[in-house]
Amino acid sequence: MNEWYRQLRRDLNPQQYLFATEHNSSILGIAGPGSGKTRSLTYRLANLLREGVSPENILLVTFTNKAAGEMKERVKDILGELPPRLWAGTFHSIGARILRRHASLVNRSSNFTILDEDDRNAMIKSSLSELKVDLKPAERSLFIKRSVLGKVLSSARNSALGIESYICTRTPELEDYISLFTVVEKTLENKKMLANAFDFYDLLTAWLKLLQENEHVKNRYQEQFGHTLVDEYQDTNTVQEQLISILGGKGSTCVVGDDAQSIYGFRCAEITNLLNFPVKHPQCTVIKLVENYRSTPQILMLANCSIAHNKEQFPKELYSVREAGEIPLVYRAPGNMQEAGFVADTVEELYSEGIDLREMAVLYRSSYLAQDTEIALMKRGIPYLTFGGLKFLQRAHIKDLLAWLKILENPCDEISWQRVALMCEGVGESTFRETWQKLRSFLHPARAAAQGKVVPRRGAAGWKLLSETMGKLLHADTENVPLLIKLIVDNFYGGYMQKKYPLDYRERSRSLERLAAYGERCSSLRQFLETLLLEETLILEGEREESPEKDFLTLSTIHSAKGKEWKVVFVIGLNQGSFPSMQGLKNMEEERRLFYVAATRAKDFLYLATSEVDYRGWEKHFSGPSQFLKELPEHCYQMCEYIPV
Repeated sequence: MNEWYRQLRRDLNPQQYLFATEHNSSILGIAGPGSGKTRSLTYRLANLLREGVSPENILLVTFTNKAAGEMKERVKDILGELPPRLWAGTFHSIGARILRRHASLVNRSSNFTILDEDDRNAMIKSSLSELKVDLKPAERSLFIKRSVLGKVLSSARNSALGIESYICTRTPELEDYISLFTVVEKTLENKKMLANAFDFYDLLTAWLKLLQENEHVKNRYQEQFGHTLVDEYQDTNTVQEQLISILGGKGSTCVVGDDAQSIYGFRCAEITNLLNFPVKHPQCTVIKLVENYRSTPQILMLANCSIAHNKEQFPKELYSVREAGEIPLVYRAPGNMQEAGFVADTVEELYSEGIDLREMAVLYRSSYLAQDTEIALMKRGIPYLTFGGLKFLQRAHIKDLLAWLKILENPCDEISWQRVALMCEGVGESTFRETWQKLRSFLHPARAAAQGKVVPRRGAAGWKLLSETMGKLLHADTENVPLLIKLIVDNFYGGYMQKKYPLDYRERSRSLERLAAYGERCSSLRQFLETLLLEETLILEGEREESPEKDFLTLSTIHSAKGKEWKVVFVIGLNQGSFPSMQGLKNMEEERRLFYVAATRAKDFLYLATSEVDYRGWEKHFSGPSQFLKELPEHCYQMCEYIPV
């Protein structure tokens, strides 16, 4: 054991060592960017196992399954093996696991479907139709097209508030619609129960309700999880904080995060969960990880000077272990076109000096700020990828294919049945509703359809093909996901896709092949559907790996860039009203934290760009440089001399 602690002292700095070995029942790690947070959490996990804690008594909660997977791999590298039965995953994946175990206590069966955002919105729209709510055109656009109904319902849940309390305190302009929101929520909950489905937000709220209303279940998990470890605690919402409070009720709780990187307020993240942790746990040990291994001292000086303007934070100052580097550069362009030209020309120059495109990123507050930069890059033939836009699982052909698989897993999934049925020529909304009323009367609707017990009054030919395909799927190995996908494509969907998407049929077919390839990694259809929804980046990364351009520049919103790093970072659109945004002016501390996150993505070179005149709109604006640039002391940066090529 002594040799083990000697290894820890060799591998970790003093603050990391304390974090990994501290035995207090409450521990708060304040981890600045690039300070080895993941390393510290991984070694703490490894140390618990080395000290004899049983794997099933440890709960590791992260915000991505990828992060949990990386930590488990690192533990395996440290210890030489990864003990089985370790509980590690996201809040949502762990919630789904526990809810499936106790499904009968939450009015579901264990094969419940997890609705994605689009399916949930479709169910909300269906609820409105059933209620025969007569909305004005403007209201319909607001509540349905702009998804305000869904956003308010989910935000009220994530904030652990009822509909009325949420609207009155957060969106008082919607007070006239409280009764509408209330009745829609009630109808939606009933539809989800009948469909044996949960939406993404239910995985947390239903889990919390399960623990609150079932003492024996709560005691079981409190006794099981003697050690609860939580990553990115600054990103937790009220429901997640309550879950951790309950689960760690009889054991130790160790959370790690950074108040200076709390940037998800729009998702109901509560920075106070982190700031108030020492208040709720007066005896807790607070450990600050401020030794930065990523950025040069000059970049950290700028970041420290900026974030120092925030009042609501734990005071700390990052310091770099690296040698001195280049001072950050600020370019003040005449207009946004020149700003874009500066970025593109500088990228070309750095590339000619030997820096790969993959080592560079252009970051921005909002996607519209990148449009001129994209044009400048295209003119110069510089390959790039944007991170954002339409997600993989939101693409129509992917949703079509997954609807078939969801029916196999949960035959009562009305939304998936509707999507599949409407692929049959001649079957419309009203025909589907008639058909579904008959199908849902059977214990197993998929089997009833396959046996021809229900036939719609229209679209008989298409329905016959659907029934035959469903029969083949029911007789196939339902755990062999690639086989199931091939059967759907060969017998039904391939022909449908050729007719609907003749111009990009082959490209869409390759997406389905990629989906099938991912399915080979999963041991069951249930695991496949669940991991797809809860960790979509697994698919997206596979897609990017197949990009014909292996070396590409990254264009990304700052929110999407969190947790990543590049040798060179450009932050563009630093104009008042753009960054900080007009909406962000209501919460300047979070907006400044967003700037801090952007600056600390850079390892060696940081470029900050603003423009005198901004034409990104219907007319030009003279908004001036961002407040975040004006706040910086002059010794933190150097004005950039740039002559357009």
